[in-house]
Amino acid sequence: MPLNENFILKNVGKEYMIIPLLDGGVDFSKVYNVSSTGAFIYEQLKKNKTAEEIADLMIKEYEVSYEVVKQDIDDFIKELKRRGMYND
Repeated sequence: MPLNENFILKNVGKEYMIIPLLDGGVDFSKVYNVSSTGAFIYEQLKKNKTAEEIADLMIKEYEVSYEVVKQDIDDFIKELKRRGMYND
């Protein structure tokens, strides 16, 4: 799985956060807040879905073009990579 297993997705109230785990603890200084859409994408990546598969799922749910959704997913993955949460 390309997602770094040292991070977990948590839902607290209406907020979603990706939280780094360090030696059994949590590093709250590097918490990454995501939208419900970001949380959905993250969960699908945990299931080893490709960006294309996730885009297909999302266009069934939202009235948006494949190109727009795919670009948003690619941008989200790029940000996860930048933060060390996703490895190629």
